[in-house]
Amino acid sequence: MSLGGDTLAGFFVVGPVRRRRAAALALVLLLAPAAAGWRWLEARAAADQQALASFLAGRVVVIDPGHGGPDPGASSADGLLEKDVVLAVALELQRLLAAAGAQAHLTRDADIDLSGMPDASLRERWRAAHRRRVEIARERGAEIVVSVHANAVPSPRWYGAHVFHRPAADEATRSLAAHIQRELRHITAGTDRQVSDHVDHYLLNNVTVPAVTVELGFLSNPREARLLAREDYQRKLAWAIFVGIAHYFAETGRPGLRP
Repeated sequence: MSLGGDTLAGFFVVGPVRRRRAAALALVLLLAPAAAGWRWLEARAAADQQALASFLAGRVVVIDPGHGGPDPGASSADGLLEKDVVLAVALELQRLLAAAGAQAHLTRDADIDLSGMPDASLRERWRAAHRRRVEIARERGAEIVVSVHANAVPSPRWYGAHVFHRPAADEATRSLAAHIQRELRHITAGTDRQVSDHVDHYLLNNVTVPAVTVELGFLSNPREARLLAREDYQRKLAWAIFVGIAHYFAETGRPGLRP
């Protein structure tokens, strides 16, 4: 299979005018068998990444695993920490995007404190870390920002992945959020949640490009916490976000950049 100029996924001959239509159809073919299960998706992942490369190549995505260092985020009843779960998913998402030719950057790639202020109070470090996340997105020239978190509430009944964008978001941001939420519903089959703007997130409020927060699920729900601890489920979540991002860039209609 060649992606150099006139084929896509081995299915179509694509000229400059027809490339967007072919890419969209390739996505349909890519996702149609998803109901067969995650093992099928895993087996096809490498080939699918090549197919998606036609419109992901050269895109600049900043992935923000929330919390880190002295800030653990939420936790499950048996001690699973949000900062660890979101880092695992973010690393896998970066791998998927990079394999498809995107420039995928992480705000952190280890359990580190982004504040650069080890002697400051926890509150001061929290603020500095959030400012640093915004700086990284700007320095990397992000086209989109995806911040990855996990939820927790007092009641154990709530479950499901949920995507948020800032209030009064532009059409592009709403589109990015909708694509990721749809793929989370489709691939995890674990939620019927809809995109929400009920969020006050420093990063979302202070970048000028489309930016969303993906809450992977509820650590306060025992069943979902057990899923979130599993490597295969973490990969499944990363894949859903990856495909949502691919849909978003396919919809923009701008050709990807070739390395």
